[in-house]
Amino acid sequence: MISPLEKISLEALFKQPVMFDANIFMVGIENRPSDPNCAFENIEKLFLIPVFESFSNIIIHEKVYGELDEETKKFIDTYQNPKVQIVTENGLYGTDPLYTVIFNAIADHERVKYTRGHSKNQGEVYSLAYAAYNKISYFSSKEIMVDLLAKDLPELRDVEIITFDVIVLLSYLYYMKRKDVSNNKAFKSVYKRFCEDVIKRHRLPGTLSEYVKESIPYIG
Repeated sequence: MISPLEKISLEALFKQPVMFDANIFMVGIENRPSDPNCAFENIEKLFLIPVFESFSNIIIHEKVYGELDEETKKFIDTYQNPKVQIVTENGLYGTDPLYTVIFNAIADHERVKYTRGHSKNQGEVYSLAYAAYNKISYFSSKEIMVDLLAKDLPELRDVEIITFDVIVLLSYLYYMKRKDVSNNKAFKSVYKRFCEDVIKRHRLPGTLSEYVKESIPYIG
């Protein structure tokens, strides 16, 4: 089992600045019209509340914020400064050599091929460049590409990707600490459904109960 929590416990992670990618807030959004379980109200309860109540310093790039639906933006807005920061590129591209090199390395990677001004992969590129330039050590994303980029690019060597299984774990524990088991069935389903890719890549246990058990040394 490979876990980013091997380097920092979950409890210690909560105290660190963490940059969030858009897909963490948009779990199941493509299924919302047809699947009631993916309704915003359910995602808000399962993940967003635990995430925003647990982390002390959440950083979101304006390019990511702009990709979110209005319900999610409204939720985030209730948590703004000091807990949540919406950050910008601040004119660094083309004026700061280090930032420009970092941005171009990410944008030009064969898995990305991003052109400035286009929307595809925009949030990931701007966010990763911001994290690397500003030495933000932890970046949370559900996107396979982000996890692979961090392993490929030397510019991202100091950025640890917090994969979606960790978000499921912290959310599950959030409710367990409150002796609330009403979401357990939903968490088991979400782990199986939305962590399938990271389960394979990081050799994680196939069920949530096994995963939680193996994660106990990393909780703190």
